[in-house]
Amino acid sequence: MKLFDQSLEELIHIAEQSVYEGNHQQAIKLLESGLEDEPGYPKLHYTLAWMYHHYIQNKAMAERHYQLAIYFDASYQEAYEDLADLYYYNKKLRGLKTLMNQARKTPELKQDFVNIMLGKMSEVEGNYRAALRYYRKALLVCMDNDEQLELRQNIKRAKFKRLKKSWRIA
Repeated sequence: MKLFDQSLEELIHIAEQSVYEGNHQQAIKLLESGLEDEPGYPKLHYTLAWMYHHYIQNKAMAERHYQLAIYFDASYQEAYEDLADLYYYNKKLRGLKTLMNQARKTPELKQDFVNIMLGKMSEVEGNYRAALRYYRKALLVCMDNDEQLELRQNIKRAKFKRLKKSWRIA
């Protein structure tokens, strides 16, 4: 469900400016006051999560608010991306797998992102064939030249790892 409230958008903008100025407590108060008025506003949850994730370093609160942003707007691309990064870099593969399976069922999301994350996860797990399959799927739908170059590098790396793994067994 797409919600847009001009007064809440202005509140979010003011809170973001407070974050950039280093006044995190004021930003938290502003965003929480917005949540009191509209607890189901996804961008409020996303902004709180972004702040906890990147500025305050409270991973648990960041995760919770990313999840709430996705709960209130299942097609919130940025929330999926940031939560996936949070899971990936904190090695929460089970949470990442659940998130990506949910994202795969959401047609409004960029599926190249979903396949890239599934490929990275498969690569971390040592399943290089699956990683290659996901990277190739992402490459087929990717429209960004820089991202295509990165995907080709991912494919090359996964092929090398698969070959190296087969050498160890033999």
